[in-house]
Amino acid sequence: MNRPISSRAKRHAVIVTVLLALAAGGIVVAQKKNAATTPDKADTAAIALELAASDLAHVTDSTLIQPLSLSGTLNPIRQTVIGAEVDGVLKEVLVRPGDKVNTGQVIARFEAGDRNNQLRNRIANRERYKAELHLAEKTRERDADLLKQGFISPTVYDKSENAVAVAAAQLRAEEAQAAVANKAVSDGVVRAPFNGIIASRKAEPGSRVNVNQALFNLVDLNELEYEANVPVARLPAVKLGQLVTLKIEGFDQQQFTGSIERIAPVADAGSRMVPVYVKVNNPAHSLRGGMFAQGEATLAKVEHAATLPYSAIRDLDGKAPYVLAVENGKIVSRPIKLGLMNELTKQVAITEGIKSGAVVVIAKIENLKPGQAVKLPVAKPTA
Repeated sequence: MNRPISSRAKRHAVIVTVLLALAAGGIVVAQKKNAATTPDKADTAAIALELAASDLAHVTDSTLIQPLSLSGTLNPIRQTVIGAEVDGVLKEVLVRPGDKVNTGQVIARFEAGDRNNQLRNRIANRERYKAELHLAEKTRERDADLLKQGFISPTVYDKSENAVAVAAAQLRAEEAQAAVANKAVSDGVVRAPFNGIIASRKAEPGSRVNVNQALFNLVDLNELEYEANVPVARLPAVKLGQLVTLKIEGFDQQQFTGSIERIAPVADAGSRMVPVYVKVNNPAHSLRGGMFAQGEATLAKVEHAATLPYSAIRDLDGKAPYVLAVENGKIVSRPIKLGLMNELTKQVAITEGIKSGAVVVIAKIENLKPGQAVKLPVAKPTA
């Protein structure tokens, strides 16, 4: 037997139906809202990626060089050790280290009493032999007349001829001895062989020295030579006359230049390095021998090169280097050809693929691909 449904139950059923209807409607509205806020995959590329100035690099028109780093020391090209040419006691030493001297300037003197006496003795002997030769020649002339007249025999004349020869030989020998004595007196006065600066003094007045004993070191600072070693692998690019820039200890803001004058013909067996020699003019004498210097040789040079830093090149060490350029607000991949490279400044010349003034992405941004829309930073106005 069916019971009649009460009015209270009917009201409860209506409330439940309304609530179910509202819940279903909310789900539909939420789905529509989510559909409206989720972008389509095709619209992803249209979202512009904002780049900072540090993310970018500009291709610049620059003068690019290919350098070779060097290190070595400076030494005077012309230097000598002045030694004693006689033995004896030094009477005077007229210069000290650091003094400038000129060619022929007297810088020391030996006691010369004995040598002067020997010279005077030799000169006297020379004059005596001159007189003897003169007498022998007059005797020979007289005997020649007597021989013609038949008053003497040829044997007597031969004796007078021989006396002339003997006297001439004695005179020549004595002249040689006099020259030696004169040189000994001259050598007792020590003179500078060229313009320069006294680097060291090794003897003092009153000291006795032997022949060939060192007295002074003399250097000419007008021209110095920078000696450095080059790896054998880099030697083919090194040429005579190439420019070398030097940075020297104590001259932080000043650079000196020279050119490669000589290249050693043989590499060192142990290090496989080849010495090169750079001539450096030093008219002001501001540089000194023995100074250490860092050098940079210019192996090659390119004017007006489209230049980028190494970090802007993708696949730099590979076979197909390229850059990600910004063109018309989007990323574009541009294959390039590399030219001259500066390993010190990490700059490279681009010979093909992109020109000066172009903008490329230098930062390694994840998932950055050609076609990506980008927004460049606003240039700040110059003051």
